[in-house]
Amino acid sequence: MSLLYRCRSFSRLNLGAASLLLLAMFSSAAFASVTYEYREDGLPKAIGTIEVASPPASGSIGWSTAAPSDLIALFLDDAVFGLGTANLLSVGGTLGLTGMLSLDGTKLDGGEIAINFPTIFPVVPTDPAIDHALSMAITPFFGGDFIAVATYLTFPDGSIFVLDQFINGNWVLRVPEPATLALLGMGLAGIGFARRKQ
Repeated sequence: MSLLYRCRSFSRLNLGAASLLLLAMFSSAAFASVTYEYREDGLPKAIGTIEVASPPASGSIGWSTAAPSDLIALFLDDAVFGLGTANLLSVGGTLGLTGMLSLDGTKLDGGEIAINFPTIFPVVPTDPAIDHALSMAITPFFGGDFIAVATYLTFPDGSIFVLDQFINGNWVLRVPEPATLALLGMGLAGIGFARRKQ
C-alpha cells in the first residue's frame, strides 16, 4: 500500500469520524438550551415540554434566567389539555412570564407562566365562544409543579360555563435520546480508531 493511499484513507476516516462527532454535539446541545419534560404524578408518559435558554449560574451546576425571552418553546399534549400542537408561547394573546430557576439542573425549581389565548368564535351562531386561560406554577417545594387550564364557554344569551382542569406533576430534565448517544459514541470511536491506525 502506497504512502499516498494511506494518507488519503486516514483523511477520509478522520473526516467521517469528525462529522459524526459534530452531528452528535449539535443534536445534544444545540443553541445552548435545555429541555424539561412534564409528567403527571404517578404516570410515566411526558405530557409537556419546555425549552429554556440556560446560562449556568455562577459557582453552581444549576442555572437561572431573568427575562421572559429566555423561554424558547412550550408544548403541551393536545389530547390532554386541548390547546393545540403549536408552540404555546407564540399563539397566546396575553402572556405573563417570569424567569426560570433550576438549582441542580435536573429539574425546574421556580417560575410561572400565564397565557390568555385568543377567543375562538363559533361557526354556528347557537354555539358558544371559547376562551382558554393557562396558568403554570413551578413550586416543587410546595408539593409540585401545577398546570391549570380554565375554559370559558360564552353562549349567545350571555351565560358563561366554566370548565377547570388542574394537574399536579413535575418538570424534569429530558434524558438524551439513544440515537444521539449512539452518534456521539460512533464519532468518538471513529477518532480513536483513526489514531490507532496512525
